[in-house]
Amino acid sequence: MLYQIRQAEKSDLTAIYQLERELFGKHCYPDFLFRQAYDCWPSGFLVAVSACGHVVGYVLASPSFNRQTETQSDAWILGIAVENKMQGKGVGKALLNEALAQLADYNRILLTVHPKNTAIKLYQTLGFVEIGQEDDYFGCGSPRIKMCLNC
Repeated sequence: MLYQIRQAEKSDLTAIYQLERELFGKHCYPDFLFRQAYDCWPSGFLVAVSACGHVVGYVLASPSFNRQTETQSDAWILGIAVENKMQGKGVGKALLNEALAQLADYNRILLTVHPKNTAIKLYQTLGFVEIGQEDDYFGCGSPRIKMCLNC
């Protein structure tokens, strides 16, 4: 196997942030978010690690505290990234499948994605459906499609 999926460790945080910056540039999460995520959502913060111990991807999932009813609960995939040279090798799918297993007790799983991101196809193969789009989700000129699993 080219990689292993495991819970993120404190020693992974710098590599996760570097990957985030490389892939998302000015729209990346700040480094301190990853440190706080490590403390707040450890079971939903997963990494894919190569055989030599290099972080090649991560996924960050979190429960939502905006519960719509007593019988319906939501969780979010807040971020996912896979190193360019590892894309198309099943890393993103493996990370998402593991995150979804962690979120099995939630009724709905939500995420947002840029309309031109090819990962939309991956999300669709896992059962996510488009439920809306906002042209300025992350500010002016930063559109996102909102997708949902189990909607």
